[in-house]
Amino acid sequence: MLDTPNPSSVRLDLIWLELTGRCNLKCVHCYADAGPGRPLDEGMQLPDWQRALSEAARLGCRRVQFIGGEPTLHPGLPTLIEQAHELGFEQICVFTNGIHLTEALRELFLRYQVQLAVSVYGSSAEVHDSITQRRGSFAKTEQTLRWAVSAGLPVHGAIIGLPQNDHDLAGSERRLNAAGLVSVGVDRIRRVGRGAGSSPPQSPMGELCGRCGLDRLCISATGEIFPCVFARFVSLGHATQDSLISALLSSTRTEFRHSLATPARDLCQPDVPPIPCQPDVPPIPCQPEVPPVPSVHLG
Repeated sequence: MLDTPNPSSVRLDLIWLELTGRCNLKCVHCYADAGPGRPLDEGMQLPDWQRALSEAARLGCRRVQFIGGEPTLHPGLPTLIEQAHELGFEQICVFTNGIHLTEALRELFLRYQVQLAVSVYGSSAEVHDSITQRRGSFAKTEQTLRWAVSAGLPVHGAIIGLPQNDHDLAGSERRLNAAGLVSVGVDRIRRVGRGAGSSPPQSPMGELCGRCGLDRLCISATGEIFPCVFARFVSLGHATQDSLISALLSSTRTEFRHSLATPARDLCQPDVPPIPCQPDVPPIPCQPEVPPVPSVHLG
């Protein structure tokens, strides 16, 4: 028999808000199946996102990451960043491809010291653009990286290992480290969404790092509440109807966490340094036992 969580012991450390499924790229491996053809809103309106963010703060959450799709395309992003700041979130992160960074967004990011996480798939336009499926995306992403680093914003790089860039992973990592990023994480492709390609996994559980659902939740563009961005087959409710506390206390989440704890499962290898769970990048690793890194402030 599984233990029922005690409401007083439930905490939320990190929340991912997947503002939109629309993206100006169409990366071949995208777990969210995002792309230019997706609508900006798919069930969640700005008041719904604001309500979820407020509830997360009441549950003690102090770390939020805005993801997508491409979150900078969503017109509500500035309002939500301002709200997160007012609610006392200590880490506000935007996971972006860096292509749609308007002057207004740059000023907003500087004002609130927003952390940026940027995906880079190669050390050259040839490799990177073949994965994003948009010519010129490498140059625009590089431009954003240079601006953010020179402006003093904390920038984290994320590299996903794919057949198209396997030969270039080391070069990509060296290039990002030399650019002055705070951290660079390399992760394997997860067979979720377009990442599954023509060979979906026999069990989607095998695509998870094993720490999913520990003090964190994801709200998708459609409003579905998931234990993490990759566990999209485990619905804990819908954010327009259900509270975050009900998702955290749900029997579905309890059973899911129990299945992850089964010793027979071959998940993260404890004998090697943990690979960050993308789109997590330091300082938001998929390791709840690691203390959060303090926010960085400009002098």
